[in-house]
Amino acid sequence: MIRALAAAAALFAAGCGAASSPPAAPVAMTAPAARAAIWYHPEPSAASWTGAPSGMSGSFDFLALFAPNAPWPRVMAHTSVLGLYAGWVLQTDQQTLQGAIAFANAQHMGIELEAPALQATTSCGTGVEGYVPVQTTVPAITLSYLNRLKALNADVRFIKVDEPFFFGSVVNDPRACGLAVADVVSQVNAYVHVVQTVYPNAQVGDVEPIILSQYAPDVVTAIGQYHAAYRAAAGAPFPFFFADIDFSNPFWAALVKRLEVQTRSEGSRFGIIYIGDQQDTSDAQWTGKVIARFTAYEGANGGRPDYALFQSWQPHPLRNLPETDPTTFTGAINAYIGAGT
Repeated sequence: MIRALAAAAALFAAGCGAASSPPAAPVAMTAPAARAAIWYHPEPSAASWTGAPSGMSGSFDFLALFAPNAPWPRVMAHTSVLGLYAGWVLQTDQQTLQGAIAFANAQHMGIELEAPALQATTSCGTGVEGYVPVQTTVPAITLSYLNRLKALNADVRFIKVDEPFFFGSVVNDPRACGLAVADVVSQVNAYVHVVQTVYPNAQVGDVEPIILSQYAPDVVTAIGQYHAAYRAAAGAPFPFFFADIDFSNPFWAALVKRLEVQTRSEGSRFGIIYIGDQQDTSDAQWTGKVIARFTAYEGANGGRPDYALFQSWQPHPLRNLPETDPTTFTGAINAYIGAGT
């Protein structure tokens, strides 16, 4: 995820990286029961980030989320976790980071991070999501962002390891390392031990893209085999797993439901990322897809994730606020809360 330490922000901001999807088809709007714990992970504004990727705008009112009397009281009260990109943590200024952490602490929100655990070498991994570049090391960069957070008394509860199985062993990319599953497991397990030296109680879980055509023999079986290999090596399962969904698959909801059932059978909690599409041209289009997707999964398809993660690494939404506007990011989350009441 990082090409070089100086460019860490650009690659941490890349997000989970599932395939872009065409416009979502209309769905029956059967109201879901909003039982999942809500995680909110907005994209930072470029102005708040010294090393923001070239051409990135982010959500322009990102910092307004942390202001006194910010107009998202209902969503704020229902949000258990605030997501921050590790690259932003590394490269934003001290005052801005301190303000975000002080806000989260005051609202009793835990912090969630998304971070790479694989090490690039001189022959592979450079420029590929999920890898720390050869110019530095996984422990060095991990300790950098964790110690910065620890100094501000941040309550880091969750870290999502950025798609290590997919980018380490599955993806068809000549730049990737093509690792054996055992090597991916070893590197992820080592990463967990580094995290525990700073945050011994933080839960380090997995997130993988759910792209039907990429895995053999199929995505559900392959992810299950990877999780079993990790469980055998670590002595315990991943505490949670998030599905980063390719919504262009018309059967995505049934596929994800199978993953939900499998994840719970493994002894892990299941999370789903609700997001729009890379090619969306307006906030209204993006948030409309988010609402349609959580309605489809938790309504018509009876999905019951433990965690509902509202995250963006895409051009939209540009606005987070106010929650009373359904075309803003908090407005979409507010719709999720309302659907379960």
